[in-house]
Amino acid sequence: MLSENDHVHVFSFNYSKTFDTVRHATLMSKLKQLAIPGNIYNWIRNFYQDRSHSTKYDGLIFTVAGILASVIQGSAIGPASYIVTAADLHPVHEGNGFFKFADDTYLVVPAINSCTCNAEIEHIQTWAAGNNLKMNHTKTRRSFSGLAEPSAATTVHCKDIERVSYLRVLGVIINDKLTAADHVTTLMTSCSSLFYALRILRTHGIPAQSLHDVYHTTVVAKILYCAPAWSGMCSAADRVRLNSLLRRAKRLNGPFRHGGLLCSHS
Repeated sequence: MLSENDHVHVFSFNYSKTFDTVRHATLMSKLKQLAIPGNIYNWIRNFYQDRSHSTKYDGLIFTVAGILASVIQGSAIGPASYIVTAADLHPVHEGNGFFKFADDTYLVVPAINSCTCNAEIEHIQTWAAGNNLKMNHTKTRRSFSGLAEPSAATTVHCKDIERVSYLRVLGVIINDKLTAADHVTTLMTSCSSLFYALRILRTHGIPAQSLHDVYHTTVVAKILYCAPAWSGMCSAADRVRLNSLLRRAKRLNGPFRHGGLLCSHS
């Protein structure tokens, strides 16, 4: 989009208790439209039907209530069931895009389609209401990405949607300039706290190999999380900061002498 527009609008929507509110009847209706074998459809229907719940407290058993919604978090079929539920949410206008990750939905609208933003938002709200999903307005945000601020002609006025300079997408901070600076800053702060915790563990006599394992499963894992998605947005200054962080780890005594992972080698 940015190859043809100087900016794009990005809206982040969140639904409350997404997996708990998916209606079984709605899910089954959408499954019928898929090209799946009848025995698979019947198996899924059998999995969800005739579920009930009752509360027992202080020797009393309360009335049994039927469970007509929820894709049962923790079940192998739960995520796939939600994907089926959300599959029919599409942009209203050509050129706009959706990115959906479970209870998070991102609407991306290029500058040329700025006038369609409110129509797309209304469409999402209508779709959510029809699918028994409640919008979490406290987590709904809007931002923009590009080289230039929206002009007066492309400025979007969206009631009750806060504009922010960055969005956190699956744990990765993406700012309005499409750089990794804010994400790296967050990593620096978080890893500095982890260094303090590691020093406490070392002071209390944790074995060297165990401390080495903790370092890799906390500091290194945090830095590497989704690295292919954000490392390409790092500037030279960002790489310097990350390497400085890892050199701090190497300067610590014990297993950290050999536990560094310099960006120049990754």
